[in-house]
Amino acid sequence: MQIKALAETPPRVAQMLRTAAPEAWVRRPFPGVWAPVEVLAHLADAELVFGLRFRLVLTSERPALPRFDQGALVVRARYLDWPPELALERFRTRRAETLELLSSCSAVELERVGVHPLRGEVSVADLVALALAHDTDHVGQIRERLEFQDSARRDEGEP
Repeated sequence: MQIKALAETPPRVAQMLRTAAPEAWVRRPFPGVWAPVEVLAHLADAELVFGLRFRLVLTSERPALPRFDQGALVVRARYLDWPPELALERFRTRRAETLELLSSCSAVELERVGVHPLRGEVSVADLVALALAHDTDHVGQIRERLEFQDSARRDEGEP
């Protein structure tokens, strides 16, 4: 069930992309707070990390799972310069690859484990749940930040 729920995130973001003003995607609501496009680009790159973790656990015995510094990556990858359409396409493609891999997993494979430096032992099923929670959190951030931009525009007297 959670694997199927992962497939729902890209269309949700695509709907927001169709309805929000383009300039709202690149404005940070406050200094130091990611703009919506940065959150979306983070989702795209985090999908690479989740995909790697899934692959390691499915093909190795109790592998060490890598961490990554998302703050450093947002600067290094220059997420603010990504067109939102590109960020969505990267996320959509990477998620499709992850779903293809996960859709072929047996119940036994979903219980295979790796070792995360902070979380300890995590199974493939645990990683799916973490990916879904990650989606929920960040899609909520995108929605809130786009709504913030929209309400700020209205407060300034723009239509």
